[in-house]
Amino acid sequence: MDKINKDAVAILKYVGGPQNVNSLVHCVTRLRFELKDSHKIDEKKLNDLSCVLSIVHTGGQDQIVIGPNVAEYYDIIQQKLAANKQTDSTKSPEANSSNKVKFSLTKIISGAFMPLLSIMSGAGMVKAILTVLTSLHWLSATSTPYLVLAAAGNSVFYFLPIFVGITLAKEFKADPFVGGALGAALLEPSFTHLIGKHGLNFLGMPLDPIDYSTTVFPIFVIIGAYVILERLLKRIIPQQLQIFLNSTICLIILVPATVLIFGPFGNTVGNWISTIIMWLFGKSRLVAGLVLGASYSFLTVLGLHWGLVPITLQNLKIYGGDVIGGVGVCAFWAQIGVALGAFLYSLIKSKNPKLESLAGSVTVTGIFAGVTEPILYGLIMPSKRLIIITAIAGGLGGAVSASLHVVVKSFLIDNIFSILMMMYEPIGFMILGSGTALLTGALLTYFWGFEKSTKK
Repeated sequence: MDKINKDAVAILKYVGGPQNVNSLVHCVTRLRFELKDSHKIDEKKLNDLSCVLSIVHTGGQDQIVIGPNVAEYYDIIQQKLAANKQTDSTKSPEANSSNKVKFSLTKIISGAFMPLLSIMSGAGMVKAILTVLTSLHWLSATSTPYLVLAAAGNSVFYFLPIFVGITLAKEFKADPFVGGALGAALLEPSFTHLIGKHGLNFLGMPLDPIDYSTTVFPIFVIIGAYVILERLLKRIIPQQLQIFLNSTICLIILVPATVLIFGPFGNTVGNWISTIIMWLFGKSRLVAGLVLGASYSFLTVLGLHWGLVPITLQNLKIYGGDVIGGVGVCAFWAQIGVALGAFLYSLIKSKNPKLESLAGSVTVTGIFAGVTEPILYGLIMPSKRLIIITAIAGGLGGAVSASLHVVVKSFLIDNIFSILMMMYEPIGFMILGSGTALLTGALLTYFWGFEKSTKK
């Protein structure tokens, strides 16, 4: 521990000292610094430290690769930064103006979902176990034990807007509990009771309530608006009134704005996308499969995939099969392929036990339960390379499946059991398309998905 403490102090010194640090977070293996002046880094002395595997500059961050015990270094450095907090508060106006946090999309997504990976993986494993038990007819889906355990497995995913509201607000240095409350308002029973009802209005404006459970795009929008509004309120409201007035105003303005504007806008965009997709299927199945397969995972992130659901249900009713699901399953297996590739990379190349454990667990939950949120939000979205790989793998698999007229026969959750139960046809072509996506995702992730680290 003495050596870790000594090396942590040295790292802080060689990045320019506490006064040069705007913020610090860590991920699975890296210390992610946001520095005032990156030129103050002494890379030679950092690389001479035995604990430092490499230094990476990306996304406005200076990242120091430590390995699976990165949290120990992070805790020590944070203590040193906290000790210098009072000194930081005496910075000149010029320094304050340069201390504005630099945001990038991947950094924001990483900050929002990285703290949730452990619980998402655990809840996903619960769902996977239940799926196996019910598929083997060892447990009834209507039994009390199933329903209790299903509540445990579904909790984090159903209430995802609340959790993301908290972590995202923290990422923007705003009040995390207001962020959580904004997400909770979208799931509060008084509001959810209105879903499905027509002819509603809010102060004379038409209101069309939708289901926000498991979604993330609306909460990203509402937290972005909250951060801007909160900073404005801090300027104009006396400090002694801010403790209650800021949150009151934010809730009164932003919750109605979400249900009146942000959510319905997402639904409208989803409907536009579904119209374009079906038009593409009418022109060229190969192109439609390529486009939908490449984009489907990211439509899910934005919550725009709900616009495809009415068409899926209509296709199942009229034709007995749905081409959208036949392509969407390839996007699912592309994500599994990325997770599998990350697992193999950590096992064989990087020898990183923490990444190996994470990638292994999310691969299992994806295959058996069809839960890919930990893969999507924890592995793929924070990495530009893995986003590209997911799009390529899903697009290639989707092109194969669409060209060969693969359809799903019912509205389902994609997992290994939906294949074993022959819920797709032709099943052989479905396996070909999904296998293409899986192998492409795994191979590209293994060979290209991670930046090379120079190890001593």
